[in-house]
Amino acid sequence: MNHPLPHREVTLPAYYQHRVLFLDPAEIYARISVQPFARHQKPEHVGLKVMFPKRSDRICSCGCGTPLGPRRSRWASDDCAAFAADIYAIIYGQRDTIKYYLKHYNGYKCKCGRVRKMKVDHIIPVKHGGGGCWLSNYQFLCHACHVEKTKVDFGWKGK
Repeated sequence: MNHPLPHREVTLPAYYQHRVLFLDPAEIYARISVQPFARHQKPEHVGLKVMFPKRSDRICSCGCGTPLGPRRSRWASDDCAAFAADIYAIIYGQRDTIKYYLKHYNGYKCKCGRVRKMKVDHIIPVKHGGGGCWLSNYQFLCHACHVEKTKVDFGWKGK
């Protein structure tokens, strides 16, 4: 599940965060080697230098198309660097970054309506190849719903 999220109105403090949230990650996934059965990816497979290779034409590596200034070697601005860092954090599996973007996109609630003891859950579990995924493979579940889904995912309870 590495497809972009459907566009909707969201409020985020920085423009680069909108770029992250609604990015089509296909081009980045074509450059990296994701380990789908690993919760956290190895930097040598999904590092920033692999995701956003340095360009010889002195254009920003994040894909914004901005020429680099005289004192810049990879990113045209600090926002471009933050954009790339957040992309890396999501694909790597950094929960706090994933939680931040999910909260702004879906709100902080479970499908059952609860808003306490929330967990970030892989829709397709890592056990079934959902590791190294994009935001479209994550959801919030309350603790009770997460426990029930985990039981089903591991075959401990009938569907």
